[in-house]
Amino acid sequence: MRATPRILAILASAVAAAVAAPASAQLRVLNCNYAHLGGDAASLQAVIAAAHADNKFGWAKPVDILLFQEVTASTVATLQSIVNGAAPAGATYNRATFTTSGSEDSAAGAQCAFYRVQTVSETVSAHADIFTQAGRNADRWLFTLNGYTSTASSLYVYSAHLKASLGSEDLRETGALAIRANANALGAGVRAIYTGDFNIYVNTEPAYLAFIAAGNGQAFDMLGTGTWAGSANAMKHTQSPRLVSTGLVGGGVDDRFDFQLMTANLDDGEGISFIDGTYRTLGNDGNHYNIAINTGTNSYYPADIARSNALANALHEATDHMPVVVDYHVPAVMAASMASVPARVIQGASAQAVVQVTNTAAVVTPLGSDELNFTVAATSGLTGSVTNIAPLSPASFSASLQVNTGTVGTIALSATATSPSEAVQNPSIVVTGSCTVVSRARPSWQSASLATSISIPVAVTVGGPVVDIDVALTNFAWTTLQSKLDADYISIPAGSAVTSIGALPQSVAATAGVLRLRVNPTGLLAGVTTVNGTLLTSDENIPGEGDGTLSFSVVITASGGTVRPGDINIDGVVNGADLAMLLSQWGGPGSADLNSSGAVDGADLSILLSNWG
Repeated sequence: MRATPRILAILASAVAAAVAAPASAQLRVLNCNYAHLGGDAASLQAVIAAAHADNKFGWAKPVDILLFQEVTASTVATLQSIVNGAAPAGATYNRATFTTSGSEDSAAGAQCAFYRVQTVSETVSAHADIFTQAGRNADRWLFTLNGYTSTASSLYVYSAHLKASLGSEDLRETGALAIRANANALGAGVRAIYTGDFNIYVNTEPAYLAFIAAGNGQAFDMLGTGTWAGSANAMKHTQSPRLVSTGLVGGGVDDRFDFQLMTANLDDGEGISFIDGTYRTLGNDGNHYNIAINTGTNSYYPADIARSNALANALHEATDHMPVVVDYHVPAVMAASMASVPARVIQGASAQAVVQVTNTAAVVTPLGSDELNFTVAATSGLTGSVTNIAPLSPASFSASLQVNTGTVGTIALSATATSPSEAVQNPSIVVTGSCTVVSRARPSWQSASLATSISIPVAVTVGGPVVDIDVALTNFAWTTLQSKLDADYISIPAGSAVTSIGALPQSVAATAGVLRLRVNPTGLLAGVTTVNGTLLTSDENIPGEGDGTLSFSVVITASGGTVRPGDINIDGVVNGADLAMLLSQWGGPGSADLNSSGAVDGADLSILLSNWG
């Protein structure tokens, strides 16, 4: 069954729904035996497109590295066209270094790799051909993640097609040993993926054991090193998606010939590393053993049987192998900034500068990035350090450091964010800021000296108009390294002749503020009346602000109107001074004769005492 328009439409719909093509550094690697283009080209293109759209584990992304076996000089251009045709919008694929020879073309074809230029680059000088017997070469490429500078952001990728059939175990072992020798020579800690059609039948075969043997390039199998034989292991099988041989090998799904093995540094959860559980044979639902992959119903996508069946039909026609697809996470990318710094603080205040750290790795799922471990440490004008794990952007972690506020002046702030995460981009970032430390405000009634109390004289006429008084409020000896001054609250006895009108002065700096008071003479008696009050102040609204208090007395001299009985000296109050005058005039006439009886006596004393105060 060739890929019908209906099959292609179903897969195209899945691609459109599942794939966007941002320049995501997160890696997806596919390997597949191309079978000399012996299958249907349109079906192969549909299969590759389905690999881009594969969201079996919750996300889809374009494949970044595609590796094919059995590619000949005469078919490589067609393969490039198929890869280009399957590419999602915005994804561009270059062919990596391609080498072949007459012997390879006549034997089993060569190895061919394509890479997505938005995410990886090839180091052409690192390419190598490795003879693996039977007229075949394995190829080695070195790919580096775009946007990363650490040497640990590169990995070697091998593709091989080892000699097929039972009875060729020695040739396969020799080929595997040659690949391992090449990888071992790259040194300890090498990052390498071994892919291809290895034609290994059982897990005890010498070629398989050669791959997983100890050494610099030791391979690890993400499906485990146990047996892959039998129906219980059908999910691991890659050949053949078809039962009948018609130019392509048939026999049904029963062999695990295609592999994607990796060295330890790609399975340690650090830097570039395998995302657990993502190793799969594309389209294999584990329910098709010794039968074609499209026999009956395919449930590779359990919630979308139509899509699963369409993929199975395309696999059946494309080639006699099913692709192995694996997702790898990439190193973190650290970004840091001085996100919050107080512009001004009071000397001695507790104040913090906030450094925000985030992981800006371009991934399509949080699983696609290594974690970003970091430490932010003070280097100038700050104290303290914070160690934590930063989330993926747009989220961030806020690390608070203490500002050194002991000395007045503008201070330069700096901190360094460092990350020990493997191959992290931007492993050390210096962030800077500045803060001005100011002294306390100095509230005063005078500009020439520090005066915290004041007497304010005012003359009024009893029963006359109100009188408004402007009182200057200064921030004594203010400079730019001193807090501005706010008046917050004024306290005046309720019912008195004095009230505050208008807004209280704010942000008093070099220019004095104005406190406006109003005196209402209504109800006053002739003489002198004193009203006491307080003004509560504070520093400007910055860290460490404190309070201050000023006192004032409004001395009101009221003229005209009625003199208060007993106020002999007409000073507005009846007190000891009036009593002294009364006693000095006792028995005779005088101003102390309050009842106008002609003599100062006890009756006048009684009037004075009853109006005391």
